[in-house]
Amino acid sequence: MTRISTPLTDLLGIEHPVCLGPMGLISVPSMVAAVSNAGGLGIMGTANYDTEALRKAIHETRSLTERPFGVSIMAGFPSAEGHAKLAIEERVPFVTTSAGSPKRLAPMFREAGIECFHVVPTVALAMKAKQAGATGIVAEGAEGASFKSRDEVSTLVLVPQVVDATGLPVIAAGGIGDGRGLASALCLGAGGIQMGTRFIATQESPIHDNYKEKLLDMRETDTRMVGRKSGPLRVAINPCSDDMMEFEALTDEPQELRKKIGYHKFPAAALQGDTENGLVVAGQIAGMVKDLPAVGDLVTGIVDQAAATLKKADARVAG
Repeated sequence: MTRISTPLTDLLGIEHPVCLGPMGLISVPSMVAAVSNAGGLGIMGTANYDTEALRKAIHETRSLTERPFGVSIMAGFPSAEGHAKLAIEERVPFVTTSAGSPKRLAPMFREAGIECFHVVPTVALAMKAKQAGATGIVAEGAEGASFKSRDEVSTLVLVPQVVDATGLPVIAAGGIGDGRGLASALCLGAGGIQMGTRFIATQESPIHDNYKEKLLDMRETDTRMVGRKSGPLRVAINPCSDDMMEFEALTDEPQELRKKIGYHKFPAAALQGDTENGLVVAGQIAGMVKDLPAVGDLVTGIVDQAAATLKKADARVAG
């Protein structure tokens, strides 16, 4: 088996520098465990859990894997502090924070000896996260799915600048779906990658088959940003996102926009398979999704391709 050792694999005790993006309804215990059992790092999405539900999810994940995994905490949510205390109590080895400042949570995790990486879309926010006490950074470019920054900085531009500015371990996210993406991220200075859309299109993914088929049919130009006035969100182009775009053109009122534009129509696509009237959250990497492999095959294939890519590039370098 090919292995690529990086500061991230050493830090977390994992075999491969490949992480599951924390996605609501997708990064559930079975999916988290599948990625961790494949040698990567499964990261659980927690936005849909109250504290006791999260405890049960952590216990379920531990029943499915003996390997390291993490949880993601939405720092700006009312549930954040309760989720953080639970993660510490349960000795979860890795936490990512996002959607808010980590200044309340990062010191708690640092004191408990738990790695806490904060998700950022810009260098300035990466520096704030470092100052708040985060032990690492997830640098997420605008190519990725779900919530995005209005600045729309690409992964290729963002990652090396965050690496240089912070000096912290960095995970690259956004627009990565194969071994060439992993090789590129490592060359930019990251210690690993985080993928969302690519992991949705796997056999173990708990998402409806219609959603997966939608990803297989998409091109790189088949996503758009909705909610630019209230909170940008990258999704697939379909009648649902058409309606959101049309409504956004009619008002500038944030509360009204949030009622219409957001995740409330995601379950219709993700769980019920209505990919026309439901919200299909997807990144630009969907254009590269051509199959539905098992998670284990996907992870090892990515690592093998990354190693081959790096060797090929090295062979072209003349002394």
